[in-house]
Parts: sequence; structure tokens; C-alpha cells
Amino acid sequence: MDVLTLGEENYRCVLDTNGRLRYRPISPEEASWKVCRIEGKSTIKGGKTQVHLHDGRNIIVDDASEHKTGDSLKISLPEQEVLEHIKFGEGTRCMLIGGVHVGKLADVTNYIVKRSSMPNEVEFDGFGTITDNVFTVGDCALPGVEVSQ
Repeated sequence: MDVLTLGEENYRCVLDTNGRLRYRPISPEEASWKVCRIEGKSTIKGGKTQVHLHDGRNIIVDDASEHKTGDSLKISLPEQEVLEHIKFGEGTRCMLIGGVHVGKLADVTNYIVKRSSMPNEVEFDGFGTITDNVFTVGDCALPGVEVSQ
């Protein structure tokens, strides 16, 4: 979901249906934000909560109980301020970043938490995968990404 700017042209990095990185042209307004998945969180000095994002960024947030692993944050570039919190759960639009359906958008129909060492599962309309293959995007527009049927 990275943004690349070359001169006056802006591109968003997305996965195609073969799992390859593709750069799709976007408008300057779209280039001012990106979506990052929350990989973890920790408490830092002063009792503040810091969330760890998939691209290596760390952002301090106010309400720790609201931010969960697997959720996503829409952040502004280059200020890195949180514009929107996208919760992961049933009905949420997600991009698949691994597995057979890589590069497609689909809506979550069921989330299955395994109480064992097995990974949690996410079910979509007609197929399922593990949570590591799912990137929550919500209503954010991603150019060149097709909605799974």
C-alpha cells in the first residue's frame, strides 16, 4: 500500500492476482494517505500505548483498548497522523495479500478464533484463509484491485 511519487506522478503499490507488486497511478489527493495494518502494540514510558504497523512505523495512540491487532490505520503522509481507524471484523472489506486469492478484495463473512497454536481463520463468500493473508482496507479505494466474486 506504499505511495511512490516521481515528479508530478503518484503511484500506489498494490498486489496483482499473481502476487506481484504493481504500481497503479493515483491522484495527488490519494497520494496524501496510506493504509497500514496493526501488527502489535505495547505500553511505553508514561503509560502511553504505541501500535506497531506492518511497514515498520510506530504510532502513539490515545485509546489502547480500541486498537487491535489486525485492524488498520489510514495515516496521512508525510505527517503520519491517524486519519481513520478501520476495524477488522465481519462485514469489513479486506485485501488478500497471500494464498490463492491474492490481490483481490473481499468482505469478511465470518472470523474464527482458534484456541490453539493453529492460526485464526477468516471466511469470505465461498472461500477462507488465515488472518496473516488478510489486510483490512475498509472503504479505501485501491486502484487496479478487483473485488472477488
